[in-house]
Amino acid sequence: MKAGFDELLSDLRAFAESSRLRLIAVLARGEMSVTELTRVLGQSQPRVSRHLKLLCDAGLLEKFREQHWIYYRVPAEGRGASFARELLQRLDPADPVLADDAQRVADVLEERSRPDAHGDAATVAPDNRELNAVLAAELGDLGRAALFYFGDAPGDVLPAIATRAKRIVGMNASRYEVQRARAALHSRGLNHCVLQQGELTALPQGSSSFDAAIVDRALSGHARPIDALREAGRLLAPRGQLLVVEDYELLAQRAATGNPLALLREWLADAGLACTRLHPVDLDGRHVLLAIATGEPAAAAAA
Repeated sequence: MKAGFDELLSDLRAFAESSRLRLIAVLARGEMSVTELTRVLGQSQPRVSRHLKLLCDAGLLEKFREQHWIYYRVPAEGRGASFARELLQRLDPADPVLADDAQRVADVLEERSRPDAHGDAATVAPDNRELNAVLAAELGDLGRAALFYFGDAPGDVLPAIATRAKRIVGMNASRYEVQRARAALHSRGLNHCVLQQGELTALPQGSSSFDAAIVDRALSGHARPIDALREAGRLLAPRGQLLVVEDYELLAQRAATGNPLALLREWLADAGLACTRLHPVDLDGRHVLLAIATGEPAAAAAA
């Protein structure tokens, strides 16, 4: 991606400092907090924060808030991302400074995955391999630009579908589950995956910003499932797809008529989404429903 003279000069100045170059190399692996970065670089928080501000101002890093924490990462796309990755390709990963940083990053990722490392408790999600295969097949190999996932097991599901999009945002309401997912994905080098904590009815992402979205077993116990679906549908770009996965038995308990398929269709319609396909999926010991919907009004989709 080409840059103007002043832009290129600004980028070079931002890179031309050892700590900032180390920060770029570390954050190309995935998002990290200031506290984690101070551990990796062995520097004070004010010093690290100053470097981060300069890199963000130059467009070489991006940041986002997660409750009381702020995370930084190399952008997944855009001029800053292209420039950062081009320069990083010129670095030898076996360089002693970078190798030491990489080991400290690995230590941080390992600590993130420990259940006792965070204040909120969460159980590790069950094996999702069969469901992952179903979702990967449904998404196909279309090379989508952006994919959104909200569900109970981002650390289990996202690695299986990581090749389906150039940029993936995964969300969960549990801070521990988000940290576990960060460790799982970033330790595999899947740095195009961003993990964030949040609620399905108040997503921070912009409208029409994803080609596909997955809502994974997040509705049957939700107090406002229609609002949650409406918010997920807001994220869809034109002709975008929404994949909804729900536990059959839990949905049947909530359905007044005992028909979980009818209930899920009703929720989608009330949220202004057109259900194009809905079918049960039998997994090993579990039964789920998979619904495919679009953001088009139901009447227009049927025409």
